[in-house]
Amino acid sequence: MSLLAVVTERDQVVYQTTFGSTTLHGKQLVVAQLVLGSALDMVDEVMWTTRNRFLKAVDRFNDQLISAFVTAGNYRFLLLHSSRHEDGVLWFFLELYELFVKVTLNPLYDRGLPVKSKVFDERVQALAAKHLG
Repeated sequence: MSLLAVVTERDQVVYQTTFGSTTLHGKQLVVAQLVLGSALDMVDEVMWTTRNRFLKAVDRFNDQLISAFVTAGNYRFLLLHSSRHEDGVLWFFLELYELFVKVTLNPLYDRGLPVKSKVFDERVQALAAKHLG
């Protein structure tokens, strides 16, 4: 079970999805969202102390890790996951960043609005299966 959230510099969630063999429902989803929301503060602190965009294991929740990736446009990718394979998480974020740039460069996309593309969602799911599976 993993939860991915893409958050703007104003802490607005523009994209969120779950993936894995078990999906989050009800209270589990709300708790996972709260955990990612609380990790935003840590990401904001750590991102100014390092030059790396990939912030591995900024927080832990039970047996899961929260990893983050900060884009040049100050979007934050947050991933709640149980994968201990850091290289897979890094490659997932890098390829997700490439997809996200393509979406945000679309002249019909308004910055800060939710991403509601079925193709984008399918590609994110494929990336998760490839790198986090």
